[in-house]
Amino acid sequence: MGGFSIHTVELMRLTQRKSDCEYRISLNAMEIMALTREQSELSQEYYSRLQGKNIAYYANGKYNQMDYGYLMGYSCNTLNTMETNPNMLKSDYSMVLTDMNGLVVMNNTYANVMKKVLGASCLDADGRGGTFSTDKIPAMIAEMAGAPCTEDKVKDVIEGGTLDYSYVTTTKKTGSQEVVSTGNVHDASDTFTSKIESIVKFFYPIFMAAASNGWTTEYNREMESSDSNYISDALVSGVFNLEQVDTAGNYKPDASLSYFTTAGLVLEKTDSSVREAVTAWYNAQKEELNEKETWLNMQQTQLSTELEVCTTEIQQLEQKLQDDVSSFEIKA
Repeated sequence: MGGFSIHTVELMRLTQRKSDCEYRISLNAMEIMALTREQSELSQEYYSRLQGKNIAYYANGKYNQMDYGYLMGYSCNTLNTMETNPNMLKSDYSMVLTDMNGLVVMNNTYANVMKKVLGASCLDADGRGGTFSTDKIPAMIAEMAGAPCTEDKVKDVIEGGTLDYSYVTTTKKTGSQEVVSTGNVHDASDTFTSKIESIVKFFYPIFMAAASNGWTTEYNREMESSDSNYISDALVSGVFNLEQVDTAGNYKPDASLSYFTTAGLVLEKTDSSVREAVTAWYNAQKEELNEKETWLNMQQTQLSTELEVCTTEIQQLEQKLQDDVSSFEIKA
């Protein structure tokens, strides 16, 4: 019976080993399937990028690369920043950046302001924030403006009249001449109130849209770590959208990327200069996927060989056990 016991233990060990191989082969097969999908998605993205479409905006006599600052403000537009860099370039304050679900895309500066005013729990685990009372907006704008701006001062501006989202036109005297200038901020010679008005006019539609539709920070890592084409690429692919906000914070149904393009606020253009960079990016990504595929296929081959060996040894042991049982029965 000693040989019978040894064979039984060995059979149990081999059976476990076979089961482990089968499980690992199954996992590898799923990874290979996922890799195939990744390769397909990479090819689709590559050919989409090869079209070379860029979203740009026109300012200062040239076409400029679309970025978050243009659409949503240069980080935190404090009063001090306005003194040194008074250019909020966006000509239509009602145009805001959203994701495909209509959530306003907020960077970390916005997120910190929102958490300070609404509380840290205003974001869920995925980095999304829900709708909130518009009563909170003055406090948020005051935080964006910075000292000495206060929530009460922002309220005074909001309650002082209708906030239109168009350019601000100012008239200034230079000697005996009057100079009419159009822009959406005032220079350092303007009053404190006029600077607050400019800040309110810029940020009010953004916060109104967030209050009515919700907001998200889930793209911040990509926006900060990706190349400078991220916003443009996301607009082309449909990950991001441009929405036009009305005074109630709702999106106008007929506004879209094509609407803003037709209105001359942004430009969708083909840029052949991106093809070389896109091809280099594609080749690097493809090489990485190929290396992963090679490794997975090698693992699959090794596991298949090991499984075949286990199966053969199990069959041999089962035969030996059957012989042992037959021999035992004869002796009995």
